Amino acid sequence: MKSWIAKLWPRGQTKRGAAVSGIMLLTIVIAFAVFVPTWTWSGVGSIKDLAGIFQSAITVFAIVIGGVFAWFKLQAFRDFEPHLTISHEVRHRIISESYLHIDVTATLYNSSRVKMDFHEAFALLQKIAPTSDEEVERLHAKAFVDLKREGSQYLVLEDFQWPALYEVPRIWDVNELMIEPGESHRETYEFIVSTEVESVIVYTFYYNSQDNSKAPEGWGATTVYDIVKGSNLAE
Repeated sequence: MKSWIAKLWPRGQTKRGAAVSGIMLLTIVIAFAVFVPTWTWSGVGSIKDLAGIFQSAITVFAIVIGGVFAWFKLQAFRDFEPHLTISHEVRHRIISESYLHIDVTATLYNSSRVKMDFHEAFALLQKIAPTSDEEVERLHAKAFVDLKREGSQYLVLEDFQWPALYEVPRIWDVNELMIEPGESHRETYEFIVSTEVESVIVYTFYYNSQDNSKAPEGWGATTVYDIVKGSNLAE
């Protein structure tokens, strides 16, 4: 069973969590320091004594309100939350009559004020072209859904997936891949595909190691790369 200190400490034990916990504990300490002595040593035999108790209560109330405001201020500005910016550099070369080699370099830039420790990530390579008419029609039917509202008809774009060629997972031990605030790190992924492939999508995703929820969150980036032209379009 976790101790009461562990319950007060926010999940992930980030600097923002430490600051918020400090505000909570400091608010409680100041409240007791101001209110308890007044309540103990003041009698209730006169209006003056009642006024003193009332004044102490107002002081405690103001301290609590200040602590709550500081709590929401820290959460609203997210000063100590991790932030990651991902950019891709994609290149290719023909290595045989039937195959070509694609290398993807993902640059991870820590744009936050906290040190980031990564434990898990993956890269996904999907094929766009060439694609048969039947496959395009199937994807279109899945991607665009006809809806009717008040007599009008319109299309809604739903999630869909291009055919996957490869998925490459990456796993690191604790403190193995750490990026300091304002610094960058480059990760390279390599793929071998048929020379018949003309256009691909590269997607990389890095999990937030400080997020302990059931649905892990993180940061991703997508790049469309045309092998025929040797160009890439970041999205």
